[in-house]
Amino acid sequence: MYMGSRVSLGLKGCAVGVSLLLASRGAIAQQVLNLGPLPGVGQVTEILEPGTGQGFSGLATIYMGQPVIFYDNVWVQYFGGLGSPGFRFIRAHEYAHHFRGHVLAQLSSPPQMLPTLGYNAELDADCAAVRYLRRAGDPVAIQAGYQIYQTIVPPQDMNGRPGSIVRINNMKGC
Repeated sequence: MYMGSRVSLGLKGCAVGVSLLLASRGAIAQQVLNLGPLPGVGQVTEILEPGTGQGFSGLATIYMGQPVIFYDNVWVQYFGGLGSPGFRFIRAHEYAHHFRGHVLAQLSSPPQMLPTLGYNAELDADCAAVRYLRRAGDPVAIQAGYQIYQTIVPPQDMNGRPGSIVRINNMKGC
């Protein structure tokens, strides 16, 4: 049996709602984030999944026929939690995938592994996120993006994905 709960958090001057689906033992099964639209961009459903920190930190896709962004809760906590500069960068990056048309195949269940978008789609989303955050006056989130890539992405390109050196150099040119 699942029980719903609602929590409001104050983040960067905004009230943020989080709907929690709680398992009977009290463990978080899934959270539908009610963060509101990314200002000036639009609204996409955002879901915080119980994760392992071994796969994606964020994933823009079509789920059950709707645009959705899934976040791994382990990565979100590692980046500083909801509303942190790291989360704001990842959120802008995932929104960029949706609004620039880089969407994975439609899913009928939440993803369990790391799906891959194209090399250039990742670089494009990084650049779009940097430009958006710059316009939004959030240089701290851009710096957090550099730090995330320096910390968790290997320096060299791997498995069809850009490495941290390419990503950071690309972001600096946006």
